[in-house]
Amino acid sequence: MKQVLTWACSLLFVFPLKAQEVPEVYSNIGSDENGVFLQMSNQKIYAQAAGDYFHFSDFYNNITGTEAGLEFDFKIPDLNGTLYYGFINYKDGSFPQPVYFRESSPIVNGKTVIPIARNLSGRYDMIGWEKSGKGILGYRIMTDKGLILYDGKAAFIHQDTLFTAVPTVIEGPFINKLTHKSCVISFVTSQEVKASIKTNNKTFTDKKASIKHEIEINRLEAGTQYNYQLTLGEFEYDFKFETSPTPGSRKKFTFAYGSDSRSGQGGGERDIFGTNAYIMKRIASLSMAEGAKFVQFTGDLIDGYEVSRERMNLQYANWKHAVEAYWHYIPFIPGFGNHEAYNYIFHDTIRDFNYLIDHFPFANDSGESLFQDNFVLPENGPRSEDNSKYDPDKSKDDFPSYKESVFWYTYDNVAMVVMNSDYWYSPQGLSIVSGNLHAYIMDNQMKWLEKTLKRLEKDENIDHVFVTVHTPFFPNGGHVKDDMWYNGDNRMRPTVNGKTYDEGIIERRDKLLDIIVNKSTKTVAALTGDEHNYNMLTITEEMDRYPETYNHEKVKLSRTFYQINNGAAGAPYYAQEKTPWMKHVRNFSTQNALVLIDVEGSKIHVRVKNPDTLELIDEYDLRK
Repeated sequence: MKQVLTWACSLLFVFPLKAQEVPEVYSNIGSDENGVFLQMSNQKIYAQAAGDYFHFSDFYNNITGTEAGLEFDFKIPDLNGTLYYGFINYKDGSFPQPVYFRESSPIVNGKTVIPIARNLSGRYDMIGWEKSGKGILGYRIMTDKGLILYDGKAAFIHQDTLFTAVPTVIEGPFINKLTHKSCVISFVTSQEVKASIKTNNKTFTDKKASIKHEIEINRLEAGTQYNYQLTLGEFEYDFKFETSPTPGSRKKFTFAYGSDSRSGQGGGERDIFGTNAYIMKRIASLSMAEGAKFVQFTGDLIDGYEVSRERMNLQYANWKHAVEAYWHYIPFIPGFGNHEAYNYIFHDTIRDFNYLIDHFPFANDSGESLFQDNFVLPENGPRSEDNSKYDPDKSKDDFPSYKESVFWYTYDNVAMVVMNSDYWYSPQGLSIVSGNLHAYIMDNQMKWLEKTLKRLEKDENIDHVFVTVHTPFFPNGGHVKDDMWYNGDNRMRPTVNGKTYDEGIIERRDKLLDIIVNKSTKTVAALTGDEHNYNMLTITEEMDRYPETYNHEKVKLSRTFYQINNGAAGAPYYAQEKTPWMKHVRNFSTQNALVLIDVEGSKIHVRVKNPDTLELIDEYDLRK
């Protein structure tokens, strides 16, 4: 739970408070005109304030043109540091990035300038703005402590000696929801505008001016490459994508898998405010170079564990920027992990203990809703845990939505089932405040999983099913104390409105295995993360997987199944720990890693590469 913004600042954004409705799924949580609180005996412990020293939008919104260039006001009076800047030439190469100029500008009291006319003209006009009268700059905000806060973009036009800042694309365009006949192209602009995309001799236009844009491109041909052009004002962006093959065509293809890219050690781009952008860029470029058709990335994209939505949104933006140049072409499909947590934190000074719960209102100010706001993902999962056995009031919605954090999708003869094992997550003190346990799959999601796998079992176009979830079924290094094991302690389970679940974590793990392994013949492997390492575990009936004393029913496994763990996308490493199943672990590695899965009809081959050194870490067949 990293404390962010390292400079001292006295400016706070203060908003009037009013009592808000507390979801009935919690216990000992209340709200009044002073805020949300935890009631402990006769003591009210109020949630920590967000402590926002900035609005995320101020990093890209307050740009003014002058005769000299562009002036920036980030509206953070105590922000001092450096602004690096350079043109982005969208016509020079397929993966546009800013090329930083040899000089930089000081940031003083939150303000700075880019002197375009003086520094970026003549022999340094690499984009021809002096002739065209327009251009796009990339810029990087670095504090005087050396922390990179944000990489932004600024567009300008130049006319009659005056530069004018104009709306631009600050995130994207991104390829999402790709099928054999459609996709959704999303992007974020610096201001509310209408934009259009031209492809396949058709133009698709926003229905209304917006900051967040989602444009569906349909009526496409399977397995076909399409050029597309995004038009925003006087600027055009040209990229391409390829639709997936006809379902069941069984053509050879590759997809990539990874997780856990929260900020790492070593400085520089290994920590761009909440994410290891350096390794993520390497992962994205290697995925593209290997011809991956999509990248599944399941959880812990960012540091998270935040009480501020502003800081959460900044971290998400930095993750998206890290892979943006490649997401123009292929889908990057994120999943939800524990570091996507957006919390209320209650600090008990008497016990010196923090209680954490999922932020609310769930519909528009929770960890789940922030994830939905930042990504465009399939919406075919369960609705929520409402109307489950433990729902305290079935007449209204009490739980967060599963929208876009639990879903499934297909590519040719492969299906990917994406699960959320950190839904409604209470990281600490859940026996007092109620909440879900890290790694626990709750009832409605379990039912949805069984129903989905049954559907895929009957689908003649699908040969292979992967289930991806952030937390391993069998942890091996870093999370043996929790995940779906908790050092063998089956007492661990969720609590809803003070009432504990009947089944403990190991019982629930076994039910998952029964559904995935015994009730499906197509499931190949679980793709997991959370532990910052790579390894492959072969799961068989003979594998020891219970604590020495375990008095509950034990599931019998009908066949071999695999767990491929790859949480090695840049978060600080974990070494291997002792477990009952450790002799079944293959090639445990703390190198940064990208899993590449080659599919050719009935065959599945796995290659694991270090995205930084390009070393081959592991290689094997899952299905021959």
